[in-house]
Amino acid sequence: MLVAIALVVLVVRLAGALRREGARSVARRMLNVWPDALARPVSPALLAVAVGSAALTAALEQLYLLALPEGARWGADIALLFVTLGVLVGVLGTLLVGLAGACVAHFRGFAAGGVAGVLLLAAIVGGTLVAHLPLRAAYAQSPGAFASVSHLEPAQLLIPFEVCLTILVCALPWPVLGAALGARRRAVPATTRDAWQRLLDLATAQLPVHRCSWGAALRAELAAIEPPAERRSFALGGARAALWSSPPRETVWWVLSLAVVVAAGTFAASRWSLAHGAGGILGFWVVVPGLLLAIVALVTAWRTRSFGSALQTTFLAGLASLVALLAVGIPEAVVWARPGGGYLTTGDAIPPSWQAAVLDLLRPEFLGGYVAVWTAMAAGGAAIGLAAKRPDRRPVAQISVS
Repeated sequence: MLVAIALVVLVVRLAGALRREGARSVARRMLNVWPDALARPVSPALLAVAVGSAALTAALEQLYLLALPEGARWGADIALLFVTLGVLVGVLGTLLVGLAGACVAHFRGFAAGGVAGVLLLAAIVGGTLVAHLPLRAAYAQSPGAFASVSHLEPAQLLIPFEVCLTILVCALPWPVLGAALGARRRAVPATTRDAWQRLLDLATAQLPVHRCSWGAALRAELAAIEPPAERRSFALGGARAALWSSPPRETVWWVLSLAVVVAAGTFAASRWSLAHGAGGILGFWVVVPGLLLAIVALVTAWRTRSFGSALQTTFLAGLASLVALLAVGIPEAVVWARPGGGYLTTGDAIPPSWQAAVLDLLRPEFLGGYVAVWTAMAAGGAAIGLAAKRPDRRPVAQISVS
């Protein structure tokens, strides 16, 4: 889906450029953009990202292999815990390349932002592959040298890292989407005074329309401050205020609605699954609240023209959904702990006690998995909603400083 959206964004931008500038000018710019974009990203920084990705992957792989045999003694599903961690790392990498594309595009345009995001993604994936492929080859050559887990097929032993790599490879549309969002409103000139000005510029770039003048006032006040320590303090405070300001008016409605829907859905899914032997409701908790949060983020971003407002609303709605999930899930887990039931999450085995059934809901691999998947879906919904909205063509208010 995101691939299709990214292609639509590219086609729309190319068509708009052809209408404004003509085919010859666009072709000349396309030929010139790659040398310019490739010259600007700092190669040592990309190399550091690749080395850091390789080191992190290698460290996590060794930790995983050491902890895997101890899982039964610790009472934890190490494989599932690392699958959740792999999802979380993949989601963070996806958001990072999208943010990089948006930041570069805000100052240097859509094409440069897209190229910078793709290069960063290539560095992350390349470093991860450099560390993971030797382990994969060693396992293929002598699987008996590795620990075995009863509930995993031999080919699934390294699944946490395969999941992370899959998510990273599927992140290719995000540099395009991030660049499209970052280039929507060029609020400041491309030349900037220092890093603190860049920080405040980025934080105020996608404010809702009714707060654009406030953002311009913040930037103008920062321009009048000279001492470096005061500039840093003001920029950090302004960025914090811009990114976490008053939520949209409909936030309370969204929060209450999602809490009610998730609570009712949890109860209905639990009783239906228990009656039909469907094997727990872990899949419901991963997918359905995530889809609802994506819809909330999409609608909020489309209405407010603000990525930050959408994430703020979905953060509060997601927190309410998690509370509703646990509030209904805990008594339902006790119901499932009786003969003929099992664990509410997966439906397998009979819990030895109702306390064990309740603690199963609070396992970090489950809670972390919810947060990772919900975050990815909410960010995707916000990006789609903002990209679907026509850019605000009105000039941003400028405040002069005498």
